[in-house]
Amino acid sequence: MSWNSLEEALGRLTRSGHPHWNNYLGFYSSWLGGYFKEPWAMNVPMDDHGFHRGDAVFEATRIHARAYIDLQAHLARLERSARAIEMQLPKPLKEIEAICVNLAKLCDSPTGILRLYVTRGPGGFSPSPAEVVGHQVYAAITTMKPPSAELYAQGVRAMFSSIPAKETPWSQIKSCNYLQNVLMKKETVDKGFDFAISVNAEGWVCEGATENLLIVTQDGEVLVPKFDYTLRGTTVSVVMKLAETLPGVKGVRLADLHKDDVRRAREAAFVGTTLGVLPVSTLDGDPIGVGRAGEITQALNRLLMQRMAEDAALRTPF
Repeated sequence: MSWNSLEEALGRLTRSGHPHWNNYLGFYSSWLGGYFKEPWAMNVPMDDHGFHRGDAVFEATRIHARAYIDLQAHLARLERSARAIEMQLPKPLKEIEAICVNLAKLCDSPTGILRLYVTRGPGGFSPSPAEVVGHQVYAAITTMKPPSAELYAQGVRAMFSSIPAKETPWSQIKSCNYLQNVLMKKETVDKGFDFAISVNAEGWVCEGATENLLIVTQDGEVLVPKFDYTLRGTTVSVVMKLAETLPGVKGVRLADLHKDDVRRAREAAFVGTTLGVLPVSTLDGDPIGVGRAGEITQALNRLLMQRMAEDAALRTPF
């Protein structure tokens, strides 16, 4: 047995051609020092604390009609998350924004998703942040895979998850420690549902694995679980403002919700960067409202799509 060569490893990478690589449009790495379109270059050092400890923060931002949507809000949340885990961003926000814009120009795709990560950095395998040699920025743009038009018309099947929700303050930090989220999604798939909803130790309904929850009460109120114990969603924050403009809506607010509040809702939807406003048809096998997408949630998704295409304040073109 002998050591393998670097040339051999790179050769295997460049020849592998995994099918999922077709979804990867481009990559930036501060560790490699540049922009790359080759999927095999999308690698992070094994000793990066973001990999072996989940010691990193991230954001996912939508590209729509050749512009980032609400990029400033995502970058602001990235900075808040970093501050919450006592991590200093390695570059000013304006410089990170410029990296994102440059990457989008190189990828030259009218739609997609930006995945932006800031890790504690490489330098060792212990949990100590003192050993790292410098925080790192990684970014990748992938193709956009929205749910089908049929799901927006018919609604998705949701379930309450048995996986415990993240406790405060961890639920409010968008870190790369997503084990509970992964187990929520696995449980959803294993049980034959589309999405799951977490519930915390106090019995309050929280959020999906990667999306916020919104309900419309029988009285026409639009309610979203409080950000005291859920992630402050950028898209749901925009959608709540849009809801205030709909004539059929009696009010919009953050609220403490029990399971029965969701079960009795007239409408419900998941709200997120990749989803927009995706209606829920059933919960644990029982219908929500009439058992299909409701008028208010469908109207909110249409308004959101229009806002993304037309509102200059929301768009960062490239």
